[in-house]
Amino acid sequence: MADHFAVMDVGSNAIRWQVAAVDHPKHYRILDQVREPVRLGLDVFRTGKLNPRTVDAALEVFTDFKAAADRHRVKAMRAVGTAAMREASDSRRLVRRAKAIGVPLEVLSEKDEARLISLGIMSGLRFHLPLGLFLDIGGGSVELSVADSANTYCLFSLPLGAVRLTEEYLRADPPQRKQIKNLRRYVRESLEPIARRIQKEKFTMAFGSGGTITALAETDTRTAGEGKPGSLIVLRRQRLKALLDLLISRPIAERVEMISGDPKRADIIIAGGLVLYQAMSEIGLNYLFVSKRGLRDGLMVDLLRRQYAESGPWHADADRAESLEQVCQKYSNDAAHSQHVSQLALNMFYQLQAAHKLPERYASILHAAAMLHDIGLFISHPKHHKHSYYLIKSAGMKSFNKLDLDLVANIARYHRKAHPSQKHLGFSQLSPANQDVVRKLSALLRVADALDFKREQRVESVSCALDKSKTLTIAASSSFNLDEEIEWAARKGKLIEEVFNVGLSIKKAKLARS
Repeated sequence: MADHFAVMDVGSNAIRWQVAAVDHPKHYRILDQVREPVRLGLDVFRTGKLNPRTVDAALEVFTDFKAAADRHRVKAMRAVGTAAMREASDSRRLVRRAKAIGVPLEVLSEKDEARLISLGIMSGLRFHLPLGLFLDIGGGSVELSVADSANTYCLFSLPLGAVRLTEEYLRADPPQRKQIKNLRRYVRESLEPIARRIQKEKFTMAFGSGGTITALAETDTRTAGEGKPGSLIVLRRQRLKALLDLLISRPIAERVEMISGDPKRADIIIAGGLVLYQAMSEIGLNYLFVSKRGLRDGLMVDLLRRQYAESGPWHADADRAESLEQVCQKYSNDAAHSQHVSQLALNMFYQLQAAHKLPERYASILHAAAMLHDIGLFISHPKHHKHSYYLIKSAGMKSFNKLDLDLVANIARYHRKAHPSQKHLGFSQLSPANQDVVRKLSALLRVADALDFKREQRVESVSCALDKSKTLTIAASSSFNLDEEIEWAARKGKLIEEVFNVGLSIKKAKLARS
């Protein structure tokens, strides 16, 4: 029989709780979760005391949480308060009233809040994150940390929450130009020293979380007509700026209609957005990934680790997986190029089976890698091969098991730039046999991609021949001049020479006479 657990995040803008079941170690199922927009931070950051009306509303949520915990017969529960409760002089009274209901409420330290937020976000990733930057904007504070699954290298908590800054700086509707200017200056001065410290860490990805960031990202996605957002949304700094300019010019009544999610966030979204934009600017982020996970999820994972004396990774059961076609449609901006690269790569795969000696089932792996090799362009061109790797791993495609998905992601990752290397964590974690598969198939993909680097589908087909002198000749059929394609393919063909221990000759096939 499954064990049940419950956690609650008593935030400055909203209270979130969750009940989950553990059927087997390392995985849990979410049975029930609720978000209630109880603005516990209302007036706290000005008066230093909790507002009696919001306290009453919070106690109602606590009662509902305890009832759900009892209904599911939870084995353990944990409830924590954040910035509003840290600063309210009368928070101990709320702790006592929560205890009377049966809820063991505690006040979370700034450092523990930042740590648990990063833990919650990482619990939702389907790939190993070497080192990440985590940014969460709450109602009372902003948490920033640089961490991996084992260690936290730096963390900060700043009094830059959206509720706090709105009450202090943005009292007009819409906000006045001078108010915006003063707020920007205060945020910039607060973030500058922190940003300098964070920039010293070599993080590979940046993540944003919290209701304000999620609402901004989903509003941006909807406004851009990009359809329903996935589990990880990409928010770009320049698009955030344009969205903020629009929000700043509108009164609350119009912002309510514009933003995604809770309409009660319309009054604080400008302050939160300005903090996010300034943080991205100071740290030098052109984009970040927005996760719907956060403190509540980190609380659950932390509770389960304690209960099961297990420090390894815990994950909520995955959302419904997508198909290869759905992932292509979501991220690909050039389906014709991907399909053509797949065709050329498969041409080489079948003609060179005597050389690579891989079973035919790997053709589907190569096809998927070819179709997805450029989806990282959805994020940015620089390092897009690495972005492709992370997006593929995050997609969790239903047509592939975990190992096959690892192969697809690694092959796509090596379609350009560095060759496969033990220095790269994702590759080094594969078995020697699977590393061999990645080397061979990425070698073919690199040449296929190079032969269509202009994205004009000039090469109709390829013919491969390996002679006794161990020279592999790839002849490309086309009615166009292929000098540039051949030159580029020869450069990217170095991996073929290494992997198959051959010399490589790429040329244009002679056209048959009619």
